[in-house]
Amino acid sequence: MTTDRRLDIADKLEAYALSQLPPHESREVEDHLRQCAICAQEARELAAVLSGIGESVPSVAPSAALRQRVLASVAGEEQEPARHERQVGVVEQPKRLVWNWVPLAAAAVLLVAVGAVALRIDQARRQLADEVTQTRAINDELMKRVQLYTGQTDLALSILTAGDMREIPLTGKEATAVAAARAYWSPARGLLVVADRLPAAPAGRIYQVWVIPDKQKPVSAGLLGDQPGGRGMLIVTPPRGGVEGNVTIAVSDEPPGGLPAPSGSIHLAGTI
Repeated sequence: MTTDRRLDIADKLEAYALSQLPPHESREVEDHLRQCAICAQEARELAAVLSGIGESVPSVAPSAALRQRVLASVAGEEQEPARHERQVGVVEQPKRLVWNWVPLAAAAVLLVAVGAVALRIDQARRQLADEVTQTRAINDELMKRVQLYTGQTDLALSILTAGDMREIPLTGKEATAVAAARAYWSPARGLLVVADRLPAAPAGRIYQVWVIPDKQKPVSAGLLGDQPGGRGMLIVTPPRGGVEGNVTIAVSDEPPGGLPAPSGSIHLAGTI
């Protein structure tokens, strides 16, 4: 059931409860109410409010004071002179005072009830609109992630299938000795690093991956993504300028965001 569909039906609930919809739209609303619990509840509440309006205002008899004021007002009106002649065969009907009572209390209750129902419908409509906005934002974020992961998957496959790809086991010491980590290095395509059973980085630090060419300065490859279960992964293109000859892949702990040069301890490393 789409949110746009629910919003369209919510706009018709008041007219439906007052039997003001054309037959085909009434059937459309009824079909929807059988499938949507939220709209069905709104329709039941609206029907209950409208059906109780007539019963909520009891009939009120005029007070004695009001009756005396009306009679006094009538007494002050100019009256027709008494007729002494009567037409034979014509029966004169006595004039009756017509009381026109306006049900102000009922009108007030109706106004309040309709206003309350309109408020409920408006609140439901706003809630649905917020849900639509949130859903669209989530969908946009998911699409960005899908596109990112799709690009990373394509890059990982190109690295693993490259003719110059070399696998580099990464070994650790002390706490990271239990980690299982591999680097797949292709000078032409890039670097893929995967790690498992990797201990959490020291407090306030993150893991950063370095490409260290033989007798050259380390080049940052990026941050090793922290995933549940001590897993980490990094997929990047090769550093600018290229790397030739022997290379070392290392993982160190650095401040959040990383640094342009390693400053912390080396936890994993491997050389080819």
